[in-house]
Amino acid sequence: MKPLLRLLPLLLALPASAAERLSVRVLDGGGLGSLEAQLVLGAGVELARELSALTVSPVSGVSRRCGDEACLRELLSEAQAEQGLFLLVTPARRGAVDVEATWVEGVAGSTSRRRVSGAATAELKGALRPVVAALVPPFVRKGWGGLVVAADSARLRVDGRAVAPSGAVVPVTAGPHEVDLLLPSGEASLSRELVPEGARLRLTPPEEVAAGVARAASRGKGLRAASYVTFSVGALALAGSLVAGGLSRGALDGIAPCTGPDRGCARYPAAQEAHEKSGRYARTGNVLLGVGGALSTVGIGLFVFDLVSSED
Repeated sequence: MKPLLRLLPLLLALPASAAERLSVRVLDGGGLGSLEAQLVLGAGVELARELSALTVSPVSGVSRRCGDEACLRELLSEAQAEQGLFLLVTPARRGAVDVEATWVEGVAGSTSRRRVSGAATAELKGALRPVVAALVPPFVRKGWGGLVVAADSARLRVDGRAVAPSGAVVPVTAGPHEVDLLLPSGEASLSRELVPEGARLRLTPPEEVAAGVARAASRGKGLRAASYVTFSVGALALAGSLVAGGLSRGALDGIAPCTGPDRGCARYPAAQEAHEKSGRYARTGNVLLGVGGALSTVGIGLFVFDLVSSED
């Protein structure tokens, strides 16, 4: 059990096999026409699909202008997406628009903005490409994923290379990786993780895993103690059954049957009382034998189960 406690990996990931969703939405900056909005939305969706591994979900139509981040997060929550690309479009002159692109990482994540002025509607995709490329988080790019690292981690190594977390998510290439985490306590943990493309692999905080290990150790000790107690009680019951059997046989000592002309046998009342006493001892012995056998079997079963569980 102790080797398990020392070597148990502290990085247990929650299921995150599917890529996260990206909601792309056009916001009206004032006087935006439906044709211009459709062109901007189309260019934004194409760029999002080319530059990220996310599942892109465009929102048709033009939404109201949002004055703060809380409004953008509310729209993102309505779309039920983990990531959001909002394009605030304001007509600049005929055939040109000003676009302010905002990327929102989840309902509680960070936001970043880029702006392009006087973009020609005929060349929107080319004008927006550097803007959107600068906003896409590294872990959602094609061929990449992310590791969510606990804030109290002292050092992180991925495939033997030291990684300095610059934020809550550490971008790594999608696929299997060996993750080595050095904890502030000085203990290290090593695990093999499969990082999905375009998604975050959420790692269990070390303190939660340590608490789970402590609970498992406590449960193991309790199970071992229960096996000892159960087997001991069963053994005592078996011993009691042997004593009761001996008393049953002893109760009939001195009771001789009446045969032939010899009339020195025990009288009927005394013989009847002795047989009843012997029967009571015998019944008690049978009960103790059955109970003791059952408890001993249960105790052995608990001990074997605890032993096998400790070795896994």
